[in-house]
Amino acid sequence: MRDTGLRFLLPYMRRYRSLLLLGLLYGLIGAGASAFSPTLLGWAVDELLAGVRVPLLGLYALGLIGLAGTLAFFRYQLRMLSGQIAVGVSYQMSQDLFNTILALDQRALQQYGTGDLLSRATSDFIYIWRFYSAGFQMSVHALFLLGIGCALMALTSPLLASIVVVMLAVSIGVQVGLGRIVERAFDRVQHNLALVSAFAQEHLSAVRMLTAYSQEQAVVHAFRQLNEQYARQNLAFVLRSSAITPLPSLVVMLARAIILGLGGIMIIRGSLSIGQYVQFIVYLGLLSNAAVQLSRALERLQQGSAAAGRIGEVLLRQPEIADAPGAIAVPIRGQLRLERVGVRSQNRWILQDISVDIPAGTTLGIVGATGSGKSTLLSLIGRIRDPDAGQIFVDGVDARQYKLQHLRRAIALVPQETLLFSMPLRDNITFGLANVPDDYVLRAIKAARLSNDLVQLPQGLATLVGERGASLSGGQKQRTAIARALVRDPQILLLDDALASVDTQTAAEIVAELGSARQQRTTLIVSQRLAAVREADQIIVLEDGRIVERGTHRELLAQQGQYAAMYRRELQQAETDDEPE
Repeated sequence: MRDTGLRFLLPYMRRYRSLLLLGLLYGLIGAGASAFSPTLLGWAVDELLAGVRVPLLGLYALGLIGLAGTLAFFRYQLRMLSGQIAVGVSYQMSQDLFNTILALDQRALQQYGTGDLLSRATSDFIYIWRFYSAGFQMSVHALFLLGIGCALMALTSPLLASIVVVMLAVSIGVQVGLGRIVERAFDRVQHNLALVSAFAQEHLSAVRMLTAYSQEQAVVHAFRQLNEQYARQNLAFVLRSSAITPLPSLVVMLARAIILGLGGIMIIRGSLSIGQYVQFIVYLGLLSNAAVQLSRALERLQQGSAAAGRIGEVLLRQPEIADAPGAIAVPIRGQLRLERVGVRSQNRWILQDISVDIPAGTTLGIVGATGSGKSTLLSLIGRIRDPDAGQIFVDGVDARQYKLQHLRRAIALVPQETLLFSMPLRDNITFGLANVPDDYVLRAIKAARLSNDLVQLPQGLATLVGERGASLSGGQKQRTAIARALVRDPQILLLDDALASVDTQTAAEIVAELGSARQQRTTLIVSQRLAAVREADQIIVLEDGRIVERGTHRELLAQQGQYAAMYRRELQQAETDDEPE
């Protein structure tokens, strides 16, 4: 089995060491009861042939009933205990995985993709559960039954027992060898399932756009190709695993044929009684079931190991952005300074030589063409990613010296793509906060110019907004996101083109409201609309990741550079939009 998979399964089992030992005891008692039944039956047959009295046969019958009851009771206990271990391990492992995913940096999240992580966090855990709940109890019972059964057979006839043991050993060895191939095939199945999940998740969330652009058939075709690839890998896995399934039964049938012939000769020669012969035949039936159970347990172990390997790959991933040794958590006022900051991606500089000083309580406007690095610059402030060159200082301290959570609690970001959850509007605004007073919420709603929209919503703040805010317009979503940021009363507010879907007049009102509170927080505004940044204390213009202009609105207009050209285009567009049709 894969080393990495088992390496992640075993530590979780160690936490349940006492339950595992108890499970081994239950398995030993249950298997012992099952293994001793053929011996008792063989004795009864020999006594019957010798003309034993009826009362003694009754005792043998009661003995068999007692052994059956013991087997049933301890198999039940083992099954319950296995389920308890499965619940605990699955719960703890899924918590560890979820915590790790939340701590991953953006680069790692983009590498895996949402669909892949979703597959690892859901379908892979089905196989972890199956291994612990069914695989453990089946393997324990089967191994003990094989061991005890072969030992009792050896006491009766070492020759016949040695034949059975050799054949079973070869069978198990072949199963383990084939299991490695099956595990790799199963890993490919799970990988392709992740691709299918990612594709479905991405395109189902964009059904409206697909319909608007008449892309349904193209998407269906692409999905069919992915699905066919998944089906082929699944079929390959089934073919490989099917080679293992009949092996135990085949071996036992061969052993039965050998014992039938050789045992008959031994009976004729008087070296084996009929009762012992019956005992061997019954043992073969038991060992056949045990071998089949062991085969199924190995299959679950292979699947569980492959699934654990995929989960463990994420658990091993160390976030690139984490607390530095001795990180501090002192109050943050909001003064920012960027010194020769640069960011690389795929051997290309996205940002280069960015230096800007932003006093606490002031506003910085950031403008530039699409792809000039505006959003990347904002992502550096809250350490969503770290610069590849230069430093960012917060209140004169390198941002990397702050505790990550402490720094991020001082910052509120309104991203380009607004993410709302399927919960009431109020809960979306106060997301992550507890016991927020109503006046705080209403103040944030007013500042975000969302007050007038409340009367249009059927239940006001209690209205469910639907998945990703499906029941709200684009402008309402963005204003809800702004209210979510403002209710936190952050020291640093980052607006990443957060007014793109808001009408011009409302956007101007929001900017004015933010301006009235500028002494209370440092604000960085990225916008394609120059009206959103014209009142900023300073404005920088980015081009190809570099600052090409800086100054106030008036100063930049006077420079007659890119900013002035953008401003003229915006005025012309506004005049065109105002012309009557």
